[in-house]
Amino acid sequence: MIRILVVEDHELVRNALAALLAEAPGMEVVGVASTLEDAKRLLERHGPDVVLADLSLGDGSALDLVRWVQRARLNARIVVITGFNYTFAAVEALADGAMGYVLKAQPTKDLLAAIRTVANGHSYVAPEVAAKLPYPSAGGRSLRVRGSRGLEALSRREREIFRQMVEGYASAEIAHRLCISPRTVDTHRANMNRKLAVRTTADLVRFAVAHGIVVAPRAPEPPPARADLPVI
Repeated sequence: MIRILVVEDHELVRNALAALLAEAPGMEVVGVASTLEDAKRLLERHGPDVVLADLSLGDGSALDLVRWVQRARLNARIVVITGFNYTFAAVEALADGAMGYVLKAQPTKDLLAAIRTVANGHSYVAPEVAAKLPYPSAGGRSLRVRGSRGLEALSRREREIFRQMVEGYASAEIAHRLCISPRTVDTHRANMNRKLAVRTTADLVRFAVAHGIVVAPRAPEPPPARADLPVI
């Protein structure tokens, strides 16, 4: 029996995943969590075989959980699930120790296959993402995405901020999610812009699109108030 912890901050998705996995042969859901802190607590309490964690969470990301599990020397194997198919996040997740990377657009049978594959000690990457992944270096530590020139120059924190920016989060939201100050976010953004040779957020979005990274649609800004209308 594969014991699974589901980590997802959207209640509807979380409940749907838990119900789906609970009905799957040979699988048991031992807990569900909506935040990183809840996930850590349940990991220590239940010791699941596999953790299915959404890439983007309200208080961080699945990558934070991957790193925490590595530091805590726990045996749980993590499968990252996401709606975004950009490859650099998969590279980072796999390099940090995740064993699975699944897209939410994939069929249910693929998700179940990914969990079984990872539970058996093997890695699973969504075919759409795997097609863009290079082979690891001889030392097994260096992974680079084809066509990702510039991204490899970013630090781990800069890549995290880059990812959240293309997901549509503003600087203040990123600061809150990463538990850092807005000024620190701005410093990282300035360094990131310099390394990627961009100047504005629009430039950054164009860079992401040019490198095949899916960009979250942004809500349209309200039209400016007309000066000839009376103020109420």
